[in-house]
Amino acid sequence: MNIKEKYSVCIVGLTGIGSGAPLVDGEAGYGPVVPHSHAAAYSMLPETEIIGVCDLRQDRLNQFEATWSQSLPVLKYYTDYRRMIAELQPDIISVVTSDNRHADIVVDAANAGVKGIFCEKPIATTLADADRMIEAVEKHGVKMTINHSRRWRPIFRPVMAELRNGAIGELRRIICSYGGPRAMLFRNGTHMVDTLCMFADSEPEWVFAELEEGYQDYWPYQGDGGRTPELEPSVSGYIHFRNGVRAFYNNEKRMFGRRDWEIFGTEGCITVNDRHAELETNAGVRKIDCPHRTLVDSPAAIRELIRIIENGGETCSPPRNARQVLEILLGFMASQKKGNVRIDLPLNENAV
Repeated sequence: MNIKEKYSVCIVGLTGIGSGAPLVDGEAGYGPVVPHSHAAAYSMLPETEIIGVCDLRQDRLNQFEATWSQSLPVLKYYTDYRRMIAELQPDIISVVTSDNRHADIVVDAANAGVKGIFCEKPIATTLADADRMIEAVEKHGVKMTINHSRRWRPIFRPVMAELRNGAIGELRRIICSYGGPRAMLFRNGTHMVDTLCMFADSEPEWVFAELEEGYQDYWPYQGDGGRTPELEPSVSGYIHFRNGVRAFYNNEKRMFGRRDWEIFGTEGCITVNDRHAELETNAGVRKIDCPHRTLVDSPAAIRELIRIIENGGETCSPPRNARQVLEILLGFMASQKKGNVRIDLPLNENAV
């Protein structure tokens, strides 16, 4: 085991989620500091050091320098990520580009010998891209995690513990509701569907769906990485899992901006959102306590990635899980394209 004092880091992609400054403590509304970007997350961790950043646009490099030059005075700037990786040989790389550009960067980084990759969600926009990413990291033994953030968000940990301990009996149904202007299939839907899969803890077997009006022929992915909501539909979707759990995704841009999960079992129900959770049974309703003053979201994901690099194992958001989420999203699209029919998984992209 080789435990380093500092892990060198490079970031590819300097939009807000890649380069934004840290949030003030408590600004996210539920206690802990939640940095809004990869740069801010690494800056919180004494075991990491950002040594290089890359973006195709010079104005983003200039903005990063204006924001971070005082706290990161020794830093190299690139417009070619391959050159950056070759020259700096980082331990960890963050991939924070548009969704459809993740694959080449991950494959090239794995081939170049990085130890860990922290990739934004969704893993990709095609299963073919996801498969070649997974093949590359597994071939080279690179540890990789996908930023499906609720896997590290404090309130969801005790909820998972309640489910495992049988607090609501046998799990039967899950409903996720997410409304508002950014209720987009890929950009934020990937978070919601991943959390449904986390709760269900089973393989999805088939799906069907209806996309937002006006997107009847939406295939393949036509978005721009989430910047423009009009380029991605919202969806009403259904997922049938192998263990018998059925999940409903209630997603609409013009709907009230609620974002929560209702988890039904044979003996009770848990309702959870990003701020609180409660358990309801025949005995009454009680709040589920949430741990505070702890690392959440990206810093927690990075620290877990480092632990896995040092000790082996798999992160709690590995690329194969993220591929499963992508397959569900594409299955929703395929269902719409074929007339809102049932789509059995695994999905054959070439047959849609």
